[in-house]
Amino acid sequence: MSEIKSTERIKEIDMAKGVLILLMVAYHLGLFNTKYPYACQIIHTFIMPVFLLISGYLFSVNKEPRKFLKGLYGIVVPYVVFEITYLLGVGMLGKYIGATNVFDGGVLALLSKMAFSPSGTYWYLHTLAICLTVNYLVNRYVTKGLSGILLSSVILYALSIGIPGFKWGDIIYFLIGALFRNANLVINEKLKSPISILCFILIIVIADNISRYSIAGMGLSLTFLGFVFDLKDRIPKRISDYMAYIGRNSLAILLFSPLFTVLTKFYAPFFAFDDSAILWTVFSLSLVVSLCLFCAMLFDRLSLSRIVAGKNIYSKF
Repeated sequence: MSEIKSTERIKEIDMAKGVLILLMVAYHLGLFNTKYPYACQIIHTFIMPVFLLISGYLFSVNKEPRKFLKGLYGIVVPYVVFEITYLLGVGMLGKYIGATNVFDGGVLALLSKMAFSPSGTYWYLHTLAICLTVNYLVNRYVTKGLSGILLSSVILYALSIGIPGFKWGDIIYFLIGALFRNANLVINEKLKSPISILCFILIIVIADNISRYSIAGMGLSLTFLGFVFDLKDRIPKRISDYMAYIGRNSLAILLFSPLFTVLTKFYAPFFAFDDSAILWTVFSLSLVVSLCLFCAMLFDRLSLSRIVAGKNIYSKF
C-alpha cells in the first residue's frame, strides 16, 4: 500500500512539473506575452520558484559522492552546452529573430556571463547546480539536518551577494523544499487542498505587488502547487498521465524550447484571423513541446544524451 501511495505521489509531482513546463513555454511565446501581459506576470511569479521548491524537496543529501557527481554532471554540462549555444545564437541572429536577450562579447565575456549572469531559462540550472552542491557538501561533510540547511542558507546567501544571476529570492524556494524533506513532511499531502485554487485567486485579487520575491509570490507558488496536487484526482486519468509524461520530460523541454519558441513568431500572420491569439498559442505550444520531445528522442538515439547529460533525457509515455 505504501508503495502505491509513493507511486501516486511521484505521479502528482511529475504532473505538477508537466503543468509548470507548459506554462513556462507559453510564457516565452512572444505573441501570448504581448496579448496577455498580466497573465504572464502571474505565470512568471511562480513557475521557476515551484520548480526549485520541488528540486529541493526531491534532493537527497545522503547520496554517495559518485552518485551525486553523476547527477550534478547531468545539470552542469547541459547548462554549459545549451547556455553557450543560446548566447552564440542570440549574438549572431538576435537582430533577425527579435530576441530580447543580447550578447556581443568575446570569449571572456561569454565565460563571465555563464558563471555570473546566465540568460534565458537556463538560469534555473545555474541556480540549481549551486544550491545542490552547497547543500550536499555541508550536509555530508560539516553538519546534517536543520543545522545543515541553516549553514547552507548562510553560504548560499553569501554567494548570492557576489553572483548577480544567483538570487537569494530564488534560493529560498529550494531551501523551503529542503525543509519539507528534512522534516519528513510529504509535500503532496501537506499542500494538497481543494481550496488552494481559491487562495491562489484571492492572492491575485488582493495583492498590490506580485513578484516571485514577495510574500504574495511565495503564496502563489505554494497554493498553485497545492491546486495541481488536488487536480490530479479530479481530471481523467488519461489527462493526468499525459501531464505526468510531460513532467518527466521537463528537462528536455527546458533545454530545447528556447531554440524553437523564437521561431513561432514567423507564422503568426497566418493566425491573424484570431484576435485573441489563443489558437496560435495552442498550436505553438503543441509544436514547441513536440519538437523538444523529438530532439530528446534523437539525442538518445544518437547517444548524445549520454555525453551531454550522462543519461538518456527522454522518458517514454
